[in-house]
Amino acid sequence: MAFEHLLAPGSLGTLELRNRLAMCPMGVNLVGEDAVAWFGARARGGVGLVIVGSVSIGHPVGSFDPRQIACSTDDDVAPLQAITDEVHRHGAAAAAQLVHGGSQAMLDIAEGRPVLVPSRKRPPAPDKLSSMLTQGELARSMAPFMTPTARMAASEATEEDLAGVVASFARSARRAVEAGFDGIELHAGHGYLLHSFLSPFSNRRTDRYGGDATGRATLFIEVVRAVRAAVPDTFPVWARIGADERHREPAQHLDDALVAMQLGLDAGLGALHVTSYAEPMVATGITDGHTPHLPGALLPLAASVRTALGVPVIAMGRLTPELAESALADGAADFIAMGRPLIADPDLPNKLAAGRRDRVRPCAYQYHCISSIFTNEAVRCAVNPDAGHEADPAPAPTTAPRSVLVAGGGPAGLEVARRLVERGHRVRLHERSDRLGGMLRVAERIDADLLGLADWLAGAAADAGVEITLRSAVDADDLGSVDVLVWATGAIWSIDDQLPSPQGGPLSVLGDGKAAVSLALRSASAGRTTTLRAAGSVLAPELGLPGRFRLVAATRTAGATIELGLGDEVADAGNDDVVDGRRGLSTPLPVGLPAGLEVHVLGDASGTGGIAEALRCAADLAAVL
Repeated sequence: MAFEHLLAPGSLGTLELRNRLAMCPMGVNLVGEDAVAWFGARARGGVGLVIVGSVSIGHPVGSFDPRQIACSTDDDVAPLQAITDEVHRHGAAAAAQLVHGGSQAMLDIAEGRPVLVPSRKRPPAPDKLSSMLTQGELARSMAPFMTPTARMAASEATEEDLAGVVASFARSARRAVEAGFDGIELHAGHGYLLHSFLSPFSNRRTDRYGGDATGRATLFIEVVRAVRAAVPDTFPVWARIGADERHREPAQHLDDALVAMQLGLDAGLGALHVTSYAEPMVATGITDGHTPHLPGALLPLAASVRTALGVPVIAMGRLTPELAESALADGAADFIAMGRPLIADPDLPNKLAAGRRDRVRPCAYQYHCISSIFTNEAVRCAVNPDAGHEADPAPAPTTAPRSVLVAGGGPAGLEVARRLVERGHRVRLHERSDRLGGMLRVAERIDADLLGLADWLAGAAADAGVEITLRSAVDADDLGSVDVLVWATGAIWSIDDQLPSPQGGPLSVLGDGKAAVSLALRSASAGRTTTLRAAGSVLAPELGLPGRFRLVAATRTAGATIELGLGDEVADAGNDDVVDGRRGLSTPLPVGLPAGLEVHVLGDASGTGGIAEALRCAADLAAVL
C-alpha cells in the first residue's frame, strides 16, 4: 500500500501540515529535557502534527500529576517553547491540548483541594475486576490518596468558579501562542471538566449550565469563545470531544454530542477530534471507550460526525496504517491521530514514506503505556524499551569490539544481538530450531495482537548485521574465540511444541500468567468447556492494567470458569485434559565453559516474565556490555 492519502499534505484551517498523521495527545509524566526529547522523536519520525497533551490550564489546580505539562503561568512559556522549537526543527507542527481535569484531578486530591464538578453525586463503586492489581500496582496507583494532605472531596462549581475556568483557558491559550504552538485543541472528552458538563450522567444541574444538551454545552461554548478571542483571528482552534458514553445511564449519545459540536463550530472551532468515553469504574471502561481494544472501533463515530456537520474531522482509536488509509480514502475522516503505534515506533511515518511498512515495529497492545498513568509512573512501552528514555545519551560506538555469541533467537536474544551490533560488536546468534522468534511464535498463534512482532525483531536483527545461524545449538566447543556468551535459550514449556486442540472434552488450564489466560480464552471461545486454575489472585501480571482487565473479562465472557487463589497445590480438575500454561523449566548452560568467558543469562532462561520484561532486560544488558 502506498498510503497516498495518509502521507498527503493537508490543512487545518490556516495550518499547513506535511501529512495527515498526528500524534495523539496523551499523558506521559515526562518533564524538562525528557519531554522535549519525547515529542521531538515523534516529529523527527515524520508525523505532520504533534498534539502536546495534556496541558494543564491551572497547574497545580485541576491537574493530574506534579509532572503534568502546564501552560498555567508565564513561567511555563519557556519550557513549552523548548518543545515547540524541537518539534519545528524536525518539520512538524505543534498543537497544545488544553485541559482542566475536573473530577479526575488526582493532584487536587493529593494536595487536599476539592475537585471541581458540575454536580455532587456519589460515584459508582469500582467493579470487582478493577481490584485485580499486584501489591506494587496498588501502592503506586493509590499514592495520591495516601499523602498526608490527601482529601477526597468534591466542590459543585459556582458561576464564579466557572468564570475563573473560562479565564484560565483564555490565558493559557495566549501563552500557547507565545510559546510557538501552531494550534490549540480543547479537551472536552474523557471525563475531564468540560466533558463532565456535557454528560447528563455527571451534570444534573438545573441552572443555565445544565438541563438539555444545549444547556449542558454552555461552559464548553464559553471556553471556545474565550479562547477564540484570546488568539489571532486565523489561529487554528479545535476540540477533542466525546461522541458517546458507555456503561452509564443516563449517557451522552451521538445526537447530544452533535448539538454541542455544532454549537462549538458556531462559536469558532475549525475542526473536531472525535473520541468516546466509558465509565472508569468499570474495569474494561478504558478499552470500551477512548482507547479501544477493537481496531477501528471509533471510526463509525468519526464518519457520522463528518457526515452530519461537514467539517474537518480527526479520527482516533486503534488505527493501523491500513485502517487509517482506508478511513481517509472513504471520507470517514480528514486526519488520523495515532498514540500507541507512535510510542512503539516513532519512525512509523518515515518508514511508510520510504516504502518500508515491513520495518514498522508493531504495537503489541500490552497496555504498559496507559497503565503507567494509572500507576503514576513515566510512560513505558512493552515493545520499545527506549520509549520515555529519548533524552538519554545515544550509545556511542564501541572502541573495543568484542566477539559475542547469543544462544537463542527469541525476543530477548534478537533484541540484545541487534543492539550490540549497532554498537559495533561482532555478534553471532545461534538458534536451535529452524525459525526465529522463540515462544513468541507460539504466543502469536494464541494472541493475534502479537502478530508481526517476531517478524520485526528478526528483520531488525538481520538488517543490523547480526550473523544468524538456524538449526544450531550451542555447546562448549563453539566458545573458543568468544568473549561473551549471552544465554537466551528460553524455557521448556509444556505448550512449546503443540497447542491444545480447541475441540474436545473439559480442559483445565493451569497458571496465572498471560499465556495461561490466553490459552483459556482460545479454548473457551471455540466452545470447549474450560477451567482456568490459578495459584494467585492476579492474572496476567505481565500486562498493563487495561489489557489485563480486558483479557480476563473476555475470558469470562467466552464461558471459561476461573478459579483463583488455589495456592501452590493448583492442579487439574479430576478427569479433565490438562495444559500447563505456567512458565517452564529453564534450559541449563552447557558444561565445560572456557575459563574467563563472560556469561549472561537473559529472557525466559533467567526467569523474566513477558515480552516487555524480556526486551527491557535485553536493552539493559546491551547497554552494560
